Amino acid sequence: KYTKNTHRNENIRNPPKLRSIVYKKNIMEVHHHPNVEKKGFKEYFLEFLMIFLAVTLGFFAENIRENYVEHKSAREYASLLIEDLATDTVELNSAAHVLNLIITAGDSLGNLLSNDPKLIVGGKLYYYEYLSSVRWNLISHDATLQQLKSSGALRYLGDTSLIRKIMNYEESVQIIYLAQNRFEPQKIENWSLVQKVFDQSYFNSLDSLSDFAINLTVNEERAMRFMNNNYPLLNYDKDLWQQLRNWAYSSSRNYRVEIQIFNAARLQAIIAIAALKKEYHLL
Repeated sequence: KYTKNTHRNENIRNPPKLRSIVYKKNIMEVHHHPNVEKKGFKEYFLEFLMIFLAVTLGFFAENIRENYVEHKSAREYASLLIEDLATDTVELNSAAHVLNLIITAGDSLGNLLSNDPKLIVGGKLYYYEYLSSVRWNLISHDATLQQLKSSGALRYLGDTSLIRKIMNYEESVQIIYLAQNRFEPQKIENWSLVQKVFDQSYFNSLDSLSDFAINLTVNEERAMRFMNNNYPLLNYDKDLWQQLRNWAYSSSRNYRVEIQIFNAARLQAIIAIAALKKEYHLL
């Protein structure tokens, strides 16, 4: 049976307000934070300085690595450029030699055609027409330079004066191409004229005694035997002969211009080679 004493005893065993106070006190104790000492300006500055130095040193290290790689690549490209330029100088010398032979043949043909056609030994006409009609075009070895330009790696060479010397040579080669292309239609027109006067079969026999296309030489003994034969022509028309004579002198004049262009290009190649060797200490 429930009595007042029973209720009192119950409150004594489990007082509600006391439990609430204890619980709140525990919560306050759990969320209590210790006092943290604040950093001073010096500590923050030192941390910033360390981060700044780390980033800066990393930047310099990467920059040094890139410069090393670029210099190494530039030296390799320079070596390849020297090889290409040296090859071109040999080709330019050969081209000038060939053109001088063609000029001599053209002048000789023009002098012969100034006489009565029927009084000239046919073998000489065939021989000089054959040599004066040789077509010899220069093709530059520019693979390395074109790769440098297309890839943007030309900047690796750094020195603008060095790049200018290389580009001067390329411009000289472009002038050679322009000259060759300019004279090409005239050569085709002249060959049409030649077909009206000369028998092609005798030109074919000249191919067998000439090493012109291989080592730029002619077997002089066999050439003399050929020239002493009076091979017949297809046409003795004076007007055609006059056109051939004019062409012979004109082609010689054109080839003399080409030789000057070749010599100018060869000089630019030599200058570029010397500059590359000096810049990268190449032998």
